[in-house]
Amino acid sequence: MSKQNISILVAENNLPDIDIIKSTLAGYDDINYSIDIARSCTDALAKAADNRFDLVLMNQHLPGMEGISMLKELTEKKLGMPVIMIVAEGEDRLGVQAMDKGAYDYLTKSEIRTESLGRAVRRAIQRKKLEEDIKESLAKLESLAIRDGLTGLYNHRHFREVIRQEYKKATRHMQPLSCIMLDLDHFKAVNDNHGHQFGDFVLAQSAEILRRLVRDTDFLARYGGEEFFIILPSTDLHGAFILAERIRVAFANNIFRKGNISDVVTVSIGISSTSDDNVISDEDLIANADKSLYRAKWRGRNNVCTYEEAELEEAASIKEDVKKIEDFHKRLRNINENIKENCIGYAHDILRDIEKGWDYITNHSVRVSRYAEKLTRELLISEEDVNVIKRAALLHDIGMVGISSEILKKNGKLTEEEYNVIKRHSNIGVKIMEKTRLFEKELPIILYHHERFDGSGYPHRLKGDTIPCGARILAIAEAFDVIVSDTAYKKAGSPENAVKELKKCAGRQFDPHMVNAFVRIIGKEQ
Repeated sequence: MSKQNISILVAENNLPDIDIIKSTLAGYDDINYSIDIARSCTDALAKAADNRFDLVLMNQHLPGMEGISMLKELTEKKLGMPVIMIVAEGEDRLGVQAMDKGAYDYLTKSEIRTESLGRAVRRAIQRKKLEEDIKESLAKLESLAIRDGLTGLYNHRHFREVIRQEYKKATRHMQPLSCIMLDLDHFKAVNDNHGHQFGDFVLAQSAEILRRLVRDTDFLARYGGEEFFIILPSTDLHGAFILAERIRVAFANNIFRKGNISDVVTVSIGISSTSDDNVISDEDLIANADKSLYRAKWRGRNNVCTYEEAELEEAASIKEDVKKIEDFHKRLRNINENIKENCIGYAHDILRDIEKGWDYITNHSVRVSRYAEKLTRELLISEEDVNVIKRAALLHDIGMVGISSEILKKNGKLTEEEYNVIKRHSNIGVKIMEKTRLFEKELPIILYHHERFDGSGYPHRLKGDTIPCGARILAIAEAFDVIVSDTAYKKAGSPENAVKELKKCAGRQFDPHMVNAFVRIIGKEQ
């Protein structure tokens, strides 16, 4: 069995102590101690600087410098050599102080004559070996934490850290930075046809192909699944495209072989660069590369696409798509409008069929719709809202179908109970029409057209601007028509009287701003 060789630097100027140390350490069969002597701190520091010793035995009292001060210098130089301090009898305090400063152990003058010296040396060497093993294990763990287990490339988490730093560096030094994102085409079919073991083989071999093509200064990572990412410091878009095309050709010409299985797997590649006009962060570089890769696949795969190309192609495609979408939407909207108009017509037909003699409700609704349209346009409300309010006016009294004919046709004054029944018609109308799922915007106008501006209306006593705009318009239009129209119970009033009534109730029953606008309309017609 071969002996272990241990090299020791003894920093000691007392010759008898030196002889004792040599003699004590020479008595071991399993270790061969090689001893060098330094008689001063200056000599010891000079010899230790070579870092060829496994251990330093140091006397606390040396010419030129105290041992603890020398220990401090050795520590600052980060030589990593274990130190055992030798102190005089009764100076254990100095030994403890030395250990606090980084010494592995301390011995008194009397202990170097005994087995304590050999044990202390062995413990120090073993501790040093354990520390090195731990350091090596930590280094391996750190490597595993940033590496992909299958390909050996850097993993996604470490890639994120690197691209963040590279982007900062490129921005700070005003240097170009480009990225390549590539994906193995139809990789799912590879796994499905040949099994996952062959799929893993293709991934590992793909990593080797990429390693051969990239520079030492480039950063290569497995982005995830069958996707890889290459960060290219100090590389412009043109340089990145050249490399990407080399990669594409290399894969297209390669045959993956394992046993009896062989297959060709092409790649799609997207390129981004700090020269892209939207890049203000490392996240933009990743997003642009991803978008370019998607476009390369859209082209049919086995293709290289830059972000600029992807943007131009998408813009052209979107322009064409938008035109088709707008045309489709316009035609569908027209159909929808026709469906709504037909539905309203059918609703009034049904109303007249159920209750004979109710033509006046339809005629009233048509007139209210016209007045409401005029007021809406006077208020410069959008064309879409004009149509909504017109439809709501045509439907506002549909709920009368749920009110007793005796109450509706009563000649005399309604009782409070009868009036409360009448007030239910707006709720009934909403419940009927919401089942069609066609009049979502019209329903609130139907429900609230009897609310009053001062908050005394029904069904929910809304006040002021909390009443929907269409409902406030409808309230004025309906009130005007009721005043100027003949019914079975009263003769028609004049438009002048109707205007006076509207003005009188402005601010209480009606929105005063809307009343003023409606009065202007009537004045023009007069």
